[in-house]
Amino acid sequence: MCRVLRPTSDLSEESAELSRSHDLCHVIFGLDTTFADEAMVDTRTLLSRDVGVRKYARYLMTNPEAKAIFKEVGYLKSIWITILAIPRVLRATWEAWKMPEKWPWMPSPAFEKRTLSDLRREFGIEVI
Repeated sequence: MCRVLRPTSDLSEESAELSRSHDLCHVIFGLDTTFADEAMVDTRTLLSRDVGVRKYARYLMTNPEAKAIFKEVGYLKSIWITILAIPRVLRATWEAWKMPEKWPWMPSPAFEKRTLSDLRREFGIEVI
């Protein structure tokens, strides 16, 4: 497992919200918690979600929990894993371009009552 999982009660309110959004990204895009799939979560977040590069980069650079994870894993290792994932990143770029609508950064609570396959179909999400 790539990141240290902490109970959300140990996190700031902002970090707990971002952690939940990050974890939902794993589910909706069918990604696990290996180093390679963590790189893909970041890629899919930037390409296939409505968060925007600036807000997500700010989260990664300023959030204490995110910074701790990068420090634990190592910045160079994170970059190397991302480079190794380039073929999947290119596929994610293509899949993001085909999506009729971006997956929301903060999904509606109503989504919790819908099936995963229905949500993937609505947003044009392909697991890669």
